[in-house]
Amino acid sequence: MSFHFKPVLLAAIVSQTFPAFAADPVPQAHQDLNEIKVIGGRKVQKLGEEKIRRKTLDKLLVNDEHDLVRYDPGISVVEGGRSGSNGFAIRGVDKDRVAINVDGLAQAESRSSEAFQELFGAYGNFNANRNTSEPENFSEVTINKGADSLKSGSGALGGAVNYKTKSASDYVSEGKPYHLGIKGGSVGKNSQKFSSITAAGTWLGLDALMVYTRRFGKETKNNSDAADTAIKDNDKQSWSPNAGSTNYGSLGIARSKPDPQNWENISTLFKLGYNFNDQNRIGWIYEDSRTDRTTTELSNMWAANWKREPLGDTRSRQDISYRKRIGFEYKNQLDKGPWDNLNLRYDRQTIDMSTWTWDLPTDYAKNGINSDVYHMFRNIRQKNIQFGADAEKQIDFSKSVWAMQYGLGGSKNDNDNSDHSYWVRLYDPKYQTSNNQELTMLVESSSKNRFAYWNNTFQFGGNSQYRFNAGVRYDKSSSKAKDNPNYTPAIRGQIPYLGSERKHSGFSYGLGLDWKFTPHLNLLAKYSTGFRAPTSDETWLLFPHPDFYLKANPNLKAETAKNFELGLAGSGKAGNFKFSGFQTRYRNFIELTYMGVSSDNPNSPNYAPISDGTALVSSPVWQNQNRSSAWVKGLEFNGTWNLDSIGLPQGTHAGVNVSYIKGKAKQNNGQETPINALSPWSAVYNLGYDAPSKRWGINAYLTHTAAKKPSDTVHSSDDLNNPWPFAKHSKAYTLFDLTGYVNLGKYFTLRAGAYNIGNKKYYTWESLRSIREFGTVNRVDNKTHAGIERFSSPGRSYNFTLEAKF
Repeated sequence: MSFHFKPVLLAAIVSQTFPAFAADPVPQAHQDLNEIKVIGGRKVQKLGEEKIRRKTLDKLLVNDEHDLVRYDPGISVVEGGRSGSNGFAIRGVDKDRVAINVDGLAQAESRSSEAFQELFGAYGNFNANRNTSEPENFSEVTINKGADSLKSGSGALGGAVNYKTKSASDYVSEGKPYHLGIKGGSVGKNSQKFSSITAAGTWLGLDALMVYTRRFGKETKNNSDAADTAIKDNDKQSWSPNAGSTNYGSLGIARSKPDPQNWENISTLFKLGYNFNDQNRIGWIYEDSRTDRTTTELSNMWAANWKREPLGDTRSRQDISYRKRIGFEYKNQLDKGPWDNLNLRYDRQTIDMSTWTWDLPTDYAKNGINSDVYHMFRNIRQKNIQFGADAEKQIDFSKSVWAMQYGLGGSKNDNDNSDHSYWVRLYDPKYQTSNNQELTMLVESSSKNRFAYWNNTFQFGGNSQYRFNAGVRYDKSSSKAKDNPNYTPAIRGQIPYLGSERKHSGFSYGLGLDWKFTPHLNLLAKYSTGFRAPTSDETWLLFPHPDFYLKANPNLKAETAKNFELGLAGSGKAGNFKFSGFQTRYRNFIELTYMGVSSDNPNSPNYAPISDGTALVSSPVWQNQNRSSAWVKGLEFNGTWNLDSIGLPQGTHAGVNVSYIKGKAKQNNGQETPINALSPWSAVYNLGYDAPSKRWGINAYLTHTAAKKPSDTVHSSDDLNNPWPFAKHSKAYTLFDLTGYVNLGKYFTLRAGAYNIGNKKYYTWESLRSIREFGTVNRVDNKTHAGIERFSSPGRSYNFTLEAKF
């Protein structure tokens, strides 16, 4: 039997032996891999849903998205280049196809459509990623795998990551009127230092919470020796680092080390609430976060010639991610009436993703005080207003329970952008040597959304043996392009052709069954749907140019998904497990499509008008269109085993988490092609000990990830018959991590972790598929792949935190 079946074999062995473990009366030591909660009198587990609470976030030393999903093989972080991550990948889809919400508030969409990447993304002038969030602000994170727009709305095609911010009630009560938490630490992989303060208090019905966090660090390190690469020019002359040069990889696309970077993040969360009585409460929230990353772009393609000698200017970037949110809420409880709990909320959010670029001329010493520097600032701003009403009601019958959740809400969104450029003196930046150029390069848009939902849970049978869930949601959205006097002449000429407001609407459904057929085993089934309305980028982006004519497409349909899951769950004093299989079918994937050559016939789909009122003839025309469908299916197993149930010391536990997934995209011609967003199978094994006194604990993790086979990749939507060229660098790897904690008295806790202890050199699939074949950034040499080591993952690193709670 080949190695890659062993994790599944282990999962099967654990599940077969579990009923015997469940009957063992030995006390258990918990490790929260699955959230188990009580509804209607008994414990249930949910398919495709994992909750990570604050205690576990601290225990796992979570400092960013990568740490959050480090030991979950069913989800990965999409790499976004120098400015950070770009959302998550779940079940074969990524970026905007995985919803991200903070307290139910949707986060920014990315500018990562295929068309945008073809035109702008490859040159690094925009910060086009999705915004990130500060981990210290959250009390829990819920990861939903599989289509589920019933809960998360548009974007939850492959799943959703839902963050819940801290509240004063997490820390204070009548018996404990105040809380002060101070945390500091370091992260080895990027030389990060951080500090965080959490303060909460309550007095006479008034409560308040404040969280302030500051982080700063450098570029994320890689694991490169760069000792075996030679580069050849067109005359087949070679230049090798082995020839004695010490400058290898210092400049250009073959650079082996990450570009120098300094970054800082400052985040603030403030909540204020007042309880009029036990039934009525009002609350206010303020949240802001700003990340500045300053990068010297030594790996830019124009930084060096083929010998890696300096060429042209040295380019620097400052990527800025800023988020501000202000919100209000009102909560009401009724003993009798249409609801038991009612929550009214209103939020305003602004997200700015900006890039400031400047070029330092290499001849500045020669030109002296006359040296000029080019500056360019590009900003993408997304404003969002969201409101909603959510209610819960539970009706108890003699032998059954009916619990319902219902509500309605809406949002208004604006997508704006700006481009500001100018020249100044190098030694006197206040002296401007050119006029300001202020343009709006991307079509701006506004959109509205309205929704209503009704979700029901029924429990019946002896000891609530059966639990059935049925829910429905209706969404209606509209989008339109906005005019702007700062549009380029070419774009302004296209606005009349974009038409009026475009609308999308549809229903989302969810069905679930939980049958407790023995005291310790549950049969689980789930059906859910998801949708994603086209983003402003996909709908309205246009580029009227004779070499690449991109047409906007206001007639795009929403992408849809249907998800089926079947699982078996067990829980008892010896631990818990969940084994499930799933299948998801996607429809109407939006892809950049070549339409053919342009026409001057207004009735032709390839009509290509330009700003002077004429139309282009024989230019290549492209457009975003609904083209392909896809399917994915797989198996997941995760569980914990309290080893004191077989005689080992109390507090000893083991765990395993395995994910295997495969799938294909189906093109319009019927051809099935690989899906690059599918991660190779992975398994995480865990062995740990938590002292019964809770004074200290230690955990060891072994992570094995298979290689991504080139045959399981596709080059591009234009080349479906060849693999992704950098997939050959994907090799199987095994990592060993060790974490631990010790409580130093009543108030202090020290946590530490050692990662990749074996100093394994490896490439993640997410990193390899982020490499570009064209453009000026995130490049390697296309022929020799020189520079690939710049994309290797960090070697051995160490983290630690020291926390005090009063």
